[in-house]
Amino acid sequence: MSRIRRICFIPICVLTLFALSSCTVNEESPRPNILWIDIDDQTPWYGTYGDDLVATPNLDALADEGVVFERAYAANPVCGPSRSAFATGYYPIRLGTHDMRSGRTLGYQIHLPEGIKPIPEMVRNAGYETYNSHKDDYNFTYDRTDLYSFGNPSAEVLEAAKNDRWGKGLRGTGHWSEVPEGLPLFGQMSIAGGKGVANIEEELRALGVEPVGPADVRVPAQYPDIPQVRQHIADHYNSIARTDHQVGEVIQQLKDDGLWGNTVVILYSDHGSDLPRSKEFVYHEGLHVPLIITGPGFVEPDRRGDIVNLMDIGATTLALAGIDVPENMDAKDLFAPDYDREYVYSSADRMSNVIDRTRSVMGERFHYIRNFMLDRPLFNWGHREMVASMQDPQGETTSFMAMRRMYEAGELEGVHAAPYGERVPEELYDLHSDPDEVVNLAGDPEYADQLAKMRGLLDAWIEDTDDKGQYPRSAAALKEVIDRMPPDWLKSPEYATYVGDTESEPGKAGVADKVEEALASAKAMTGKKETGKKE
Repeated sequence: MSRIRRICFIPICVLTLFALSSCTVNEESPRPNILWIDIDDQTPWYGTYGDDLVATPNLDALADEGVVFERAYAANPVCGPSRSAFATGYYPIRLGTHDMRSGRTLGYQIHLPEGIKPIPEMVRNAGYETYNSHKDDYNFTYDRTDLYSFGNPSAEVLEAAKNDRWGKGLRGTGHWSEVPEGLPLFGQMSIAGGKGVANIEEELRALGVEPVGPADVRVPAQYPDIPQVRQHIADHYNSIARTDHQVGEVIQQLKDDGLWGNTVVILYSDHGSDLPRSKEFVYHEGLHVPLIITGPGFVEPDRRGDIVNLMDIGATTLALAGIDVPENMDAKDLFAPDYDREYVYSSADRMSNVIDRTRSVMGERFHYIRNFMLDRPLFNWGHREMVASMQDPQGETTSFMAMRRMYEAGELEGVHAAPYGERVPEELYDLHSDPDEVVNLAGDPEYADQLAKMRGLLDAWIEDTDDKGQYPRSAAALKEVIDRMPPDWLKSPEYATYVGDTESEPGKAGVADKVEEALASAKAMTGKKETGKKE
């Protein structure tokens, strides 16, 4: 277990409805600056994670000075719900922030339960200067000026954003140079990561870096080995090379500004890459993220192979700032002496235009997935594929459309065809022997006990969180999506049953019955009683 120098400067009382743990005070040490570096859409194919296809000297150097979490997983595989998790320290399904990009428009607002405040607001209330130079699409309604002390848009822009039809939130303009000397800062900044790769090869060559090509990459077993997939993978590797350069610039600027010695840097990605079965899906590749925490003088270098949840950076930030972590918070301080997670729980629900519901339990070896929407395939014309269909209708360039065209032509089979066919209620993978997750063990009698155990764990988690994804969406929640999406994108049957402005239960009949029937059949096949408890 890594060690961190506990620092509180002064005792801080944070008034919530929850009981708070004790705080160790060391008045001789100032509180550190804390900087979150958010890398969009990136799988940890870094040198420090054992992948040397592209050179990552700056990321590796950062890792060498800090703690590398080798098995960090997001609570949700898409940005909005994932951000809501680490920005609050609570599971999205507990708060009702589980649907991608929701709850921000005037017609449909999601408010945090009384007594729960976002991490930036708690840190600001404790005396930190706070800013966010990145988007803050947290999937709930709030006043940005409560969270961030500077770098906010004008009052007019803030007011106009209250009815942002895309619900993306706002982008701030703050920078650590604006913080008066002597005051601690908490900052959030973004690096493009896996996004914006249209000209990635030219960008790298301009930096003096030779990009990798399609022939250089390994194609994971879940994908057909075709040029479009190879190019997609190569683009992601090249995005990592770009990320490395950008991280190097940030760290050098911290050093030049004299902040490196009293700043804790928390570097992470919100979820995995944008490959077809990664982003938006609760497979290992969609949930596994880089997580490196470095703070000279505060964090002792280490490598951690235990399972951690990305949202734990919220609780860890509170502890670093000398703020007691609420006992009822789902997030845990990564450096607490009693930190332990035997399992990581994750969820995926509506992804922009497609309504879905899947749940995941990740253990040291086994990964269990439950699918609740068996009436729609895994690759169900989601937002990313709809965009790809406009850009590449014949499937000549994008992996999304090339794979779909192959399926329609009968050229895919087995695991490659599975995302387009009928879904199964349960999936179980052995991550040791099958890291690409292509062999579903849920129907294998040899693994019946393991399957029953993880079923029980998931059931307990759903009950504990009062999983909001199990309840039908209101008319207002559906209208929020209908108002922003083209009609031909709204293929989920729930939209077809939407009626006026009345509260309804669209899409409930049939779907829930089907999944329960399938799950009951699967349970009967194993003949095992589920056991398990929430961690």
